Amino acid sequence: MKNSKSVANYIENHIGIWFHQGVFLQDAQKQLVNAQEAIDNCLAGKEIKPVRSKKNVALQALLKDSFGIDKTFKTAYDKLTPGKQREYATYVSEAKREATKLSRISKIIPMIKDGQGLHDKYKNC
Repeated sequence: MKNSKSVANYIENHIGIWFHQGVFLQDAQKQLVNAQEAIDNCLAGKEIKPVRSKKNVALQALLKDSFGIDKTFKTAYDKLTPGKQREYATYVSEAKREATKLSRISKIIPMIKDGQGLHDKYKNC
């Protein structure tokens, strides 16, 4: 199984069943994996890290204009995590009318300057 598939496919497409005293099982087709080997790899510090793609944050023109007006707002926005930046950018871009976008920007400016995420007030319920 490990030889026919790449490591990434093997990790995504398998199940694990642990047997008490599984060392005594017969493995004629060589499909079983010794869990002790996996534990030894973890103890040795070996690990497979998933490759993550970077998602760019698409900013609205009105939000960019607000950065030009208030430099502290831009600095505070840049200090946010990429996830929080995406939340705010999506929140502004989902509005259909320009007046709604402007009101949303004025609402989020103090939140961003405080370093808060858009939905942080709901995370500690």
